[in-house]
Amino acid sequence: MRKSDEVYWTISLPKDHEALQALDAYCKEWGGLSRAEATRRLLMEWCKIQRGQSISPWIPNGPSQPSEVAAPERALRTPGTVNKPVIASQAARAASQVLDD
Repeated sequence: MRKSDEVYWTISLPKDHEALQALDAYCKEWGGLSRAEATRRLLMEWCKIQRGQSISPWIPNGPSQPSEVAAPERALRTPGTVNKPVIASQAARAASQVLDD
């Protein structure tokens, strides 16, 4: 259900674009996030980092306890073709709630 106090839009990328492949890899790495949720998380993390705020990232496929760091450390990802995830895991949904704080 859409909320009246939020803004919604759509985005697109060419099917063979490396950014789309990287986004799909990110979705898979974080437990099956949707492309929309992954994009939302990346934007919110970037915004907090730009303002010098700490973020509490959850380690993908790791323990379910967040660790406070100044900036997320991301491993280099090899682009690959991954099907769009449909259902996010419980850990992925919980990790996304951390960014809303």
